[in-house]
Amino acid sequence: MSAATERLNDILVELPKYKSQWEANVSSPYVRAYDLAIDNFQKTTKAQEARDRMLAELFVFSASILTGSIMMAAFATTSVRVLAGRAALSVICNNNLNRTFNVMHAAASNKVVMFALGGVLDEAKKLANKQVTSAAEKLTSSAPVASAPTALNFKTRIDDFIAINHVCVHEFIRGVQQDNTISEAGKSRLADLVGQTPFCNPPESRRVDENRLSQKMELLFYMSAVLDSDKLVTYAPSTGGTVGGIGRDIEYSKKAIPQLPSATDYPKSISPRLTGRPFQPYDPGQRIEYDNIGSVVRERINTLSRFTGNSSFYPEQNSVEKLFIDPTSGAQMVKAEQIINRLSADARPKQLTDVRMI
Repeated sequence: MSAATERLNDILVELPKYKSQWEANVSSPYVRAYDLAIDNFQKTTKAQEARDRMLAELFVFSASILTGSIMMAAFATTSVRVLAGRAALSVICNNNLNRTFNVMHAAASNKVVMFALGGVLDEAKKLANKQVTSAAEKLTSSAPVASAPTALNFKTRIDDFIAINHVCVHEFIRGVQQDNTISEAGKSRLADLVGQTPFCNPPESRRVDENRLSQKMELLFYMSAVLDSDKLVTYAPSTGGTVGGIGRDIEYSKKAIPQLPSATDYPKSISPRLTGRPFQPYDPGQRIEYDNIGSVVRERINTLSRFTGNSSFYPEQNSVEKLFIDPTSGAQMVKAEQIINRLSADARPKQLTDVRMI
């Protein structure tokens, strides 16, 4: 057996250990943290039906923002399509994943392959393009999976993702071994390259603080709810009323705002314009209103905001004000987006083999 073949065999022997380390030190703690975050989230919020619809989206939201490693970033890339109906979340997640891959200089067209063969892809293609192509097909050809908003479902999906990447690396190495057109020197260099991939550099110990991560996840869930709470209302004063006066407004429409608060096209309030026409004395104006998510939820948000190194999210209120006055305004919309960006920056890996303590 040649030295290069022996080195490749040694890597094959180690692959199951790497797989187990990714599962034990990243996948399992991440899902346990998510389970705790969802449990606390469910205890605090009331709208069961809406919550159930959101759970699958919230898991992908967490994975896209609190990545911590190229493994979670690549997994989120395969799952982010579930956010297609949530414009703001989709923009946030895709922007963060793009920034994550850009920081690590990972090719945008090869995000899914980055966990298995990241960092060495270009050079590996020059030496063994057929093997790279064949191995990568294992990552991109799979049947649809049964999806359910449960921790067990998410755990098996992440573990499946790790297992598929295990198969990808295994197939690549085996293909290189058996390819007689690759020189001994080429095989030896490919053995060096495989040793540099993210899959072959798992964390040797747990890199997830589960309780702290669960707090960050739960805060993310609430920030999502805050960003979903703004509504654009088209209205005009009732006939005989005045803008800002006693007359009850006529509301023509009330719809969700898909833009993020930082977007240049985020809607602005416009007062109705007096026209003097007899049957329609005002041209409609528009204002932004906010769903009241409740004093208990607001208190929990303040607590989590302080726990995670931020200031209180809402302004201080006395006990009576907390019950009867919702202080939500445009400032909370902006702050929610800022907190999401801050959490994502703190969790973003700086290189392909980096596994952040999150």
